[in-house]
Amino acid sequence: MRVAEIPAEATHELRRRVLRRGRREVEVRFAGDDAAGTLHLAVLDDDGRPLAVATASPQACERRAGRTAWKVRGMAVKPERQGEGLGGRLLEEIEARATGAGIEVLWADGRDSALGFYRRRGWVVEGESYLTPATGLAHHTIIRDVLLPP
Repeated sequence: MRVAEIPAEATHELRRRVLRRGRREVEVRFAGDDAAGTLHLAVLDDDGRPLAVATASPQACERRAGRTAWKVRGMAVKPERQGEGLGGRLLEEIEARATGAGIEVLWADGRDSALGFYRRRGWVVEGESYLTPATGLAHHTIIRDVLLPP
């Protein structure tokens, strides 16, 4: 297994299966997927098939105004491979790349059901719970300060 950059389209199958419950009628392409600076990563099996995917793109974080930020979206791990550390590997890679690029903040709309996963990796939950239009599920803003200001 290895972590590699992939095209946006290669994230769609897992996004649909995991994040949209397999529903064909729901869009899995995100605004900004093709924007400059957007990074799509996957943990690939030995045959090059994605086992886990995540996207990070330049987007300001209102809770860290004035700091450079990437929004992490579309984190999805094959259900039969969850609990093996694949999502953690993706977050570590995103954090390493963010640090190398001088990004100060990573943030996301974290599903309430996944908050423990993020907290164990140093992410902080901020604000009140809200429902996202795409899923109707409860989320919180989650933040990882990668580089702290001097």
